[in-house]
Amino acid sequence: MITYNHEPYVRQAIESILQQKTTFKIELVIGEDCSTDSTRFICEEYALSHPDVIKLLPSEKNLGITPNLIRTLLACSGDFIALCEGDDYWTDPLKLQKQVDFLEANPDYVACYHQVMVVDADGNKVQSSKNSFLHNCDLTQEELIMGRVMSTLSLCYRNVITEFPEEFYKSPTGDNFLCSLLGNYGKAKFLKDIKPSAYRMHAGGSWSLQDDDKKKMTLLLSYFWLWQYYARIGKTEYAHGYYRKILLEGFYSNPFRTLVPGLLGRAEWIIVKAIRRGFRLMRNLVGIRGSSVPK
Repeated sequence: MITYNHEPYVRQAIESILQQKTTFKIELVIGEDCSTDSTRFICEEYALSHPDVIKLLPSEKNLGITPNLIRTLLACSGDFIALCEGDDYWTDPLKLQKQVDFLEANPDYVACYHQVMVVDADGNKVQSSKNSFLHNCDLTQEELIMGRVMSTLSLCYRNVITEFPEEFYKSPTGDNFLCSLLGNYGKAKFLKDIKPSAYRMHAGGSWSLQDDDKKKMTLLLSYFWLWQYYARIGKTEYAHGYYRKILLEGFYSNPFRTLVPGLLGRAEWIIVKAIRRGFRLMRNLVGIRGSSVPK
């Protein structure tokens, strides 16, 4: 669990983990990133009352999301890792048991994940599913490596990553990078029999309430650093794949929305949309594929 300024929510997040029913021992590692509210005090309270379960990693200065995520993951010593940020929570007390049972029975899978719903600041359901049904499916190694992100709130994976590349630290979001790295170790399973975890949208959320332009820039920057990583380690097909993703994301954006307002901008945008649709049709017919996962 990573947490920063989650005072109104972090108790529910921690309680949802403490309520897990398992036949194995669990450890909750909390990366508290020098909050300016009472988040740290709440975490210290739980760490004192559950010393056999909770390991608290305080910070004397704010590290930022990705560095805090990495140091917290590296502090996890279990065979499997699951994630839950301090403003989200799990709803199924058998979540971890079901996920670990699957992974132990299926060694060719590196990870499994499940449905996630969206709630507001008060916990009221906003959406029954955070992702479309097209994203809630099994994923191949190739799909993971090339950017298909699992909902990390629902993710449980084998603890196979012992160190993180320098490019990961520079990425503005850890989700894409983590899922891509996991793809080098196996495929992922979508489990339908686990109750949805709750992803919370609120004013202090680091992602949910960002505007579209900010989200687009964050995505492109994460693709850039994945491109640099795979180029550096010599996996050129994956590097080229992320380079193409960057070009395509730019091509599918609206360059006229803010630069050329009014009727002229809308006319130009209609032309661009028509070109895009033709390009997308051609792409679907021809297919853009990378190489298979190297053995």
